Amino acid sequence: MYRSSEIIKIFNELNLNEYISKYILEIERKLLLKESLYDWIYLSVIVKRAKFKRFFYEDNNLLFLQEINDIQGNFNNLKKYKQRLWAIHKKNKSYSFYLNSLRY
Repeated sequence: MYRSSEIIKIFNELNLNEYISKYILEIERKLLLKESLYDWIYLSVIVKRAKFKRFFYEDNNLLFLQEINDIQGNFNNLKKYKQRLWAIHKKNKSYSFYLNSLRY
């Protein structure tokens, strides 16, 4: 039996007016809608987090393993690799500023 039908049954046993029972059911419906919206928002955050984990860990796992292999556990190699990535990032940023400054 559904919750609304149980509520109607209880109201009929208490001999409440039909308008009062409709009003109470309408309030309950609004509260359930608000609660379900909060649940959907919460679930969407969880799903977004799970998608990010899947993309970051599973899809890029081979890239990370390849980078670790390139470094070979040496801190000097890590420092050189980090400087190389920093230089690439700096070049990309300057190129993007240049492209943004162009007028077509």
